[in-house]
Amino acid sequence: MNFKQKITICFALLLFSTSAINAQQNVGINILIPDSTAILHLESTTMGFLPPRMTTPQRDSITNPATGLVIFNTVDSTVQYFNGICWLNVFQQNCNDCFFTLTSSSSADTIDRVVTDSLTFTLNVQQNTGTPQNIAFATIGNLPSGLDVIIQPNPILSSGQVTVTIKTTPYVPAGTYPVIIQALCGGQVQNFVFSVYLTPCYQLNINNSLNNYNMATNFYTTYPSVPTNQPVCVVATVASGVDVTSTNSNAPAFTTGNIAAGSNIAIVNNGNILGRGGNGGIAFDPVQGWTGAGENGGTAINLTARATIQNNFNIYGGGGGGNAMAFSLSFSPGFGITFGFLIGGGGGGGAGAGLGGNIPTIIGLTFYTRGQNATTGQFAVPGNGGLLNVPISTTQGPLTISITPFVLGGNGGAYGFPGTQGTFAVALSAFLTVNIPFIGPITIPVIQNLNVPIPVPSPAAGQSGFAVKRNGNNVNIPDNSYNTSFLKGRVGN
Repeated sequence: MNFKQKITICFALLLFSTSAINAQQNVGINILIPDSTAILHLESTTMGFLPPRMTTPQRDSITNPATGLVIFNTVDSTVQYFNGICWLNVFQQNCNDCFFTLTSSSSADTIDRVVTDSLTFTLNVQQNTGTPQNIAFATIGNLPSGLDVIIQPNPILSSGQVTVTIKTTPYVPAGTYPVIIQALCGGQVQNFVFSVYLTPCYQLNINNSLNNYNMATNFYTTYPSVPTNQPVCVVATVASGVDVTSTNSNAPAFTTGNIAAGSNIAIVNNGNILGRGGNGGIAFDPVQGWTGAGENGGTAINLTARATIQNNFNIYGGGGGGNAMAFSLSFSPGFGITFGFLIGGGGGGGAGAGLGGNIPTIIGLTFYTRGQNATTGQFAVPGNGGLLNVPISTTQGPLTISITPFVLGGNGGAYGFPGTQGTFAVALSAFLTVNIPFIGPITIPVIQNLNVPIPVPSPAAGQSGFAVKRNGNNVNIPDNSYNTSFLKGRVGN
């Protein structure tokens, strides 16, 4: 076969191959009949398809990538394609799909509730795909009341670190609790479980009504083997229907007492912790040592250590006592005559059990109405101040004195309220009877309707008692004055 014949045969074969390819419009490698829907059909049991391999910066340096362009990203170790807007991993649906990893510095720890009542760990977040998005965190599941989880910052943008703080109170039962933290980004959700173990606290149960409860004294009596200088975690529970009260306004109804420094206290109140009401003022008389002021209401709870209070019923500071509006007065109308008297009303007692102001003994010429006592218990009613509004006449030798009073001692305050200021208004008239020979007795007016001022500024009414007096110790109730169903009185120092 000469050269010309060979050229003719090769040209004919080329034309035949081209016609076959054009007719079939797809190519198969290692397969005779490629799939009709594939323009290129590769078949092998020993080799794979190897797309271009490159780093993320190399991928991003491709100018105007075609939609559908495929590479293998050696940084993310995944096949990626360009969808016309962004590069997607093969498992993503769109550019906003968010995939991230979540790792932690710890997965379990213990809170001893004496040295500390909290623990902290960190969660590291790394968004691997998608446009940068907020990753939000939440705690799921049922944790007991008093066991709180704080996550900061929340949410976090794309990648970074969040701090998780778990805080507890002594009244949460001892045991191990799973804290489930859920992270959400787009449609992806990841859960992380942290186990926290709470060590036990000592328990004190107050099941009977009593006065002037001292927790420390009862604790060391109940647990005599505990050293008095060792910080402890104590939960004191006041049972339902139990009243813890005080015998006087200077003593708290409930005190944590001389408990070891550094101790952690919880008070669970299901009953009534009631500060005693202040007594009403008696009178203003420096000779007798009376200031006329109403007593301050008593404290319900007095803290000597950091504490958490779970108040399920009533904690009431005592009401302040009302002030007395009773004064010693003297007048010299002339004619060598001087007379003196004490006139007024005592202050009402503050809720609960505050005593109304009352002069223990009659002193000279006295016109006085005592203040009322307050009642006791949860629904205590404060006492009213003494009211004096009946005209009074008295004769002192030749002098007849007529007194027209409108005097009211201050009322006692309700639980959590101060006593009130009283009022004082007295009009005085005096008549001198003179026996004239041959005429007989005649009456000479000496004073007529003289408004008698009080000799000093009005005495102060008593302030309300503390619901919780913390004395510089931390407590979970913010400082304020309260008047709610379950909390009445001041919280503070």
